[in-house]
Amino acid sequence: MSKSVLHIAPENTAGVPYNVMKMQSMFGMPARLLTFYKIPYDFPEDVCLNLPLPRSKVAMKWREFKQSNMQSKIKKDSVDMWTHMPYFEPKNSAEKAYMKLRENRNKPKFLKALDDIKADTFDIVHFDGGIDFFSDSQLAKAFKMKGKKIVNCYFGDDLRTRGIVRDMDELSDLNLTFEYDHTLRHPDINFLFFPFDNSSIEYIPDDVYNETASQKIRIIHSPTQRTVKGTAEISAAVELVQKSRDVEFLIIENTPREELLKLKMNCHIAIDQIGNRGGTGYGINSLETLSMGLPTITDMNCGMDTWLPENPFIVANKDTLAERLIELIDNEELRKSKRAASRAWVDKYHSYSSVFNKLTEYYQKAGIL
Repeated sequence: MSKSVLHIAPENTAGVPYNVMKMQSMFGMPARLLTFYKIPYDFPEDVCLNLPLPRSKVAMKWREFKQSNMQSKIKKDSVDMWTHMPYFEPKNSAEKAYMKLRENRNKPKFLKALDDIKADTFDIVHFDGGIDFFSDSQLAKAFKMKGKKIVNCYFGDDLRTRGIVRDMDELSDLNLTFEYDHTLRHPDINFLFFPFDNSSIEYIPDDVYNETASQKIRIIHSPTQRTVKGTAEISAAVELVQKSRDVEFLIIENTPREELLKLKMNCHIAIDQIGNRGGTGYGINSLETLSMGLPTITDMNCGMDTWLPENPFIVANKDTLAERLIELIDNEELRKSKRAASRAWVDKYHSYSSVFNKLTEYYQKAGIL
């Protein structure tokens, strides 16, 4: 009898929890996903409570400030060592009281959703983000008492700035991460390439790409947050390049995914991030551009550029970005070689079958299967 999996997540971060659920179901491991908040992008949802979460400009600026403040505590000279692994605690009594108030207000809706999807019938519970709905991790504790296997799966800044929830860490049977630097921070965590289905993403045909590139090279950058993605540094580098090369630069923001994909299809070079504020190297944005056959530039830290198997990226930082761009613009053969390798790399390492096989291996090693 196959095991069933319940994913519980604050948000469907970049669509990854949903893709993991979809992948598991596809390979005979029935799975569901319950999220608390709906993210302001058109990623699909399974069961979303759509709880209220302030997303005004003021609220978003406050979150950016808190994130920047926490990141600044990590000394620059140790950023590539990633020895700083904080534990989560409310910053003060006011924040603790606010968390409890929000929890109590939303508790009835959450418990009803658990009942509706028959949460007790699942064998494995993934806490995506490594955090319970309840601040005292009472749900995870209850599941553990009932013999469920607990998996903590970490995303983005979960271990960089927010930190580990002690109770959840102690309850976990398996820790997973989609972020390479987390493996250098947590003593017992396992890396997974996140599953990505590119079957609906068209690879730009060579004749189309070459014809439009011969007219004018078009560079695209599509940040979710400018500060995180280093948009100011990217813009400065492109402006420098434009003094000697006739190229077009597109910064695309707050655009529905399908529309953004169409815009990317008419470009020739993509820039993901500069400055390492958004993780160690790349995310869904890059997997889309690589799948299309767009040479993709990004910044990497923690030695990820040398660790990443068959690295398909053009790696650059703020000091070398303009130089890397000129190399790509001037060298048609370099663009061709990057195009040829890009989609094949995504298929090899990020396909559902590849990721599911690795996840199954981790499950077996942890005694979950």
